[in-house]
Amino acid sequence: MKSNGVPAVNIINIAELRTKTYRQVFVMSEERLGHYAGFREAFVDAFALTPADADGGAPGYFRAPSGREYQITFLSRSGQRFPSGLEIHALVSYFDPVDPEAVDEDIWRFLEWLIACVGGEWTIEALQATGKVYKIPWA
Repeated sequence: MKSNGVPAVNIINIAELRTKTYRQVFVMSEERLGHYAGFREAFVDAFALTPADADGGAPGYFRAPSGREYQITFLSRSGQRFPSGLEIHALVSYFDPVDPEAVDEDIWRFLEWLIACVGGEWTIEALQATGKVYKIPWA
C-alpha cells in the first residue's frame, strides 16, 4: 500500500508477466483521454510513451494489487495527441474463468492509482464519494 493509502498498481513489462500463456479478455475502453487535463500525461509518464509509440508501439502492462495482470492498448487517432484513448484487457490463463467482480475491483484500484498520479483537482476522496453514489462496494 502506498503512503497515501492507495493500493499499489505496478507498471510491468512483458518479461515480468507471471501469466505466461494467456488469453486477453476485454475489460474496458476509454476513447477520450484528453477530455480532462492530466490524464493523458499520467499515462505518458507512467508507461514512458513517446510519439513513436503511436505507430504500432508495444502495449503497456500492469499488475493490480490482487496480483491479476492487465494489458493496456494505447489508441491513436488522426488530429489528436497520443494517446487519444486506451483499451484494457485482463490477461487470463487460457481455461481459467473470469471473475467479473474481481476484475471490477482491480479496475477500481487502477482508477485510484490513476487519480493519485493525476492529482490536482482530482482526489481519491472525490472518486470514493462518486463510487458511493453509484454503490460501488470498494468505494
